[in-house]
Amino acid sequence: MSRGIAVLWLALLMSGCATTASLPVAPVQGESSANWTLQGRIGIQTEAQNASGTLFWQHRERSDELLLTSPLGQGVARIVVNADGASLDMPNQPLRQAADVESLTRETLGYALPVSGLVWWVQALPAPNSEHDVRRDDAGRLAQLRQDGWVINYHYAGDTSTRPGKLWVTREGLEIRLVTDSWLVE
Repeated sequence: MSRGIAVLWLALLMSGCATTASLPVAPVQGESSANWTLQGRIGIQTEAQNASGTLFWQHRERSDELLLTSPLGQGVARIVVNADGASLDMPNQPLRQAADVESLTRETLGYALPVSGLVWWVQALPAPNSEHDVRRDDAGRLAQLRQDGWVINYHYAGDTSTRPGKLWVTREGLEIRLVTDSWLVE
């Protein structure tokens, strides 16, 4: 494993102890939002490794910026995705670039993170133009989504929550857990 990846994993593992207060999430399930900012905690588990950290994600109609930080608020990794491709910037490491974020994370981490799907999945929506199966809870909210080989399980903070507070995203030996602490629709 390259030194940069080892540093990223170490920082993410150390940040797993960080906590933040939960804030309400909004808007209505079923409506896609073009611009939003999400803050939360992320955990990634593979057969060989576990990592966790804090995630700041700013989504715009044509771009995404994801920042992973340590418990002390230090930037560990910054991923930018736009029409030009995807880039990964880590302290004291050369900038890495690829045609898309899945290729970038596959080349860097050894597995592809489904960021292009997560853009929709964090909103409790299936990604467009791709087959999917859904299961809903008693309140009509998305409880489970199967899409592109991924299984996404949703957990909501209460009976009236329309945005999921937690997502478990799994596929072939990879599990991603995302806890949303704050959500701002702009």
